[in-house]
Amino acid sequence: MSSLIRPLEDVASREISYWLAPGGRDNGVWADIWVLVADLETDDASEVLDLLAMADVGGYAAIPGGCRARAKGPVCARLWVDGMQYGRAEDVLMRFMRARRCR
Repeated sequence: MSSLIRPLEDVASREISYWLAPGGRDNGVWADIWVLVADLETDDASEVLDLLAMADVGGYAAIPGGCRARAKGPVCARLWVDGMQYGRAEDVLMRFMRARRCR
């Protein structure tokens, strides 16, 4: 078995869409490094992206490929955030979940 080794310069030249799941939506806040932070109910994804934007944290949500076709219940959306703002993103998510629980 062989593997392809890419020079670091080659990896750095990739567009953001290379790293994220296709068909998603971002919140308009730029990020250099994206990390997966949570799975959300699809109905909550837009609200969380808006909250992240207000906190100046890059966010991107997408439904993983093939999940919709196999789903027997609600489909989740994966949420990626700016890796450099991970702590702030966690804080935004915790406040969102607390507020949602109180509704």
